[in-house]
Amino acid sequence: MYKQIQILAPAKINLSLKILNKRKDGYHNIASVFRKIKLYDEIFMEVKSAPVFSCKITGNFDFPEKENLIYKAAELYSSYIQRSICFTISCKKNIPEGSGLGGGSSDAAAILKAVNILMNNLCGESELMALACKLGSDIPFFIDKSNMALVTGRGEEIVRIPQILNNYWLVLVFPGFIISSSDAYQKFDLLQDSSQYTDFNAKTMYEQLSLSPEFWDYTNDFEKIITKEYPLYTMIKEQMVHLNTLFYSLTGSGSAYFGIFSNQSAAETASDSLSLSLPIQTHIKHCPL
Repeated sequence: MYKQIQILAPAKINLSLKILNKRKDGYHNIASVFRKIKLYDEIFMEVKSAPVFSCKITGNFDFPEKENLIYKAAELYSSYIQRSICFTISCKKNIPEGSGLGGGSSDAAAILKAVNILMNNLCGESELMALACKLGSDIPFFIDKSNMALVTGRGEEIVRIPQILNNYWLVLVFPGFIISSSDAYQKFDLLQDSSQYTDFNAKTMYEQLSLSPEFWDYTNDFEKIITKEYPLYTMIKEQMVHLNTLFYSLTGSGSAYFGIFSNQSAAETASDSLSLSLPIQTHIKHCPL
């Protein structure tokens, strides 16, 4: 057996993110509207039969290979089907690490789906979902075929939302540093007691999506933590207001911030303006929503 495949792993944004409570297993229950966006990591993978499992990864990563979710996904799949596979994987990272855009989770999901194709679909979708849940909280969303979903539980409960929000454009602001999700949750917990966690209404979340983005009342519970610790976000939000952005928010626990614009021209103008007004270490991208 010797097979190869090229795949794209999309980023995501959180249009809304509510932290509901801390679970006994240490995770948090959330309610969040996830949306895949047209920013991708590019992955090339070769697999062949081998006497023992192995996985060689090349790419612009800043951490050890065995800590990479790509490696863990390949190892988990090989173990689950009880076949030793030799993986050779190259990944071009276009989604910044530690940005809240789900790049690592999307890469892992892409590996599970791609190797399953190469292995003639030995696993059904429910089995891939179960493997994804073992790997990480956001990974099931990237296994799912939907572009948008209401995600609850610790990230494994997915309710698909019909395709909407077409023709809008995003401007993504990367502030030049990463934010650890686990650290952000710890800081959030320190500010809470059992009565201060937020609640959510699924119907209200759905109903808002029928409105134009400038009328959304979505929030991200991490903003109260991140904005306080990093004054740069106040500057970013002020610029978003100045640019008449339809909607803007932190994604995930950060560090990326995004604004939604009505068309490509407005997004390009905003990108140019933000590039001139924000500190030099800040990176700006724009792409279709």
